[in-house]
Amino acid sequence: MRGRTFKYALKVCMPVILGYLPAGFAFGLMITAVGCSLLTAVIMSTSIYTGAGQYLAVDFIENNSPLITVAISTFLINSKHLFYGLSLLERYKGMGIKKLYLIFGLTDETYALLTGMKCPETLDDKTFVFMVTAIDQCAWVFATFLGALLGTVVKFDTTGLDFAMTALFLVIITDQFKSCKTKLPFVIGAGSALAAWFILGKGNLLLGGAVLSVALLIILKKPIEATEKREAEANE
Repeated sequence: MRGRTFKYALKVCMPVILGYLPAGFAFGLMITAVGCSLLTAVIMSTSIYTGAGQYLAVDFIENNSPLITVAISTFLINSKHLFYGLSLLERYKGMGIKKLYLIFGLTDETYALLTGMKCPETLDDKTFVFMVTAIDQCAWVFATFLGALLGTVVKFDTTGLDFAMTALFLVIITDQFKSCKTKLPFVIGAGSALAAWFILGKGNLLLGGAVLSVALLIILKKPIEATEKREAEANE
């Protein structure tokens, strides 16, 4: 069963793998461009593994930013995972020591896969969740290694490469939008982001939008589930 679960997890992860290859490769190029070694790049992707946070780290290193700035910025960027975890409490239940790695390895893209894809009843869901998380990180670390390896040999102009993560997330969210029966959660998310932008400003957009959208999704949980059920029945 583990073999079949791995094959299915690999298939599910393919969009993220294809996105992580250029995104991780770009990070490898960028981090070596500011003077870091190949080993440092691989260690960062193995022990930090935070995508956008690693891109931001390139600027921190290049500008020799104060530690307090690094700490606060990193917390704000990754604070959304506090809300991600709420929707995965049940799925992570009973995972034992593996839960620690699942919490560490939860990225935007992995979260999108775990919430957008259901494991077939013939496979073990707990093994599936672990494999999806591990496969995604392996792809990111491997891509980082390739980018850093090339970056230590050839110098590149890395301007604009940081958009790779944004492009990857857009691909995943588009796929979720197409597969989701009701579009109300997407409307709530977009509306919350706009409201946070106008009220709190660009600097607090991420945290403010996450808090507002989670609150609205909790309040409107039953109407959303009812709408999704009606849409599913109508398409049968």
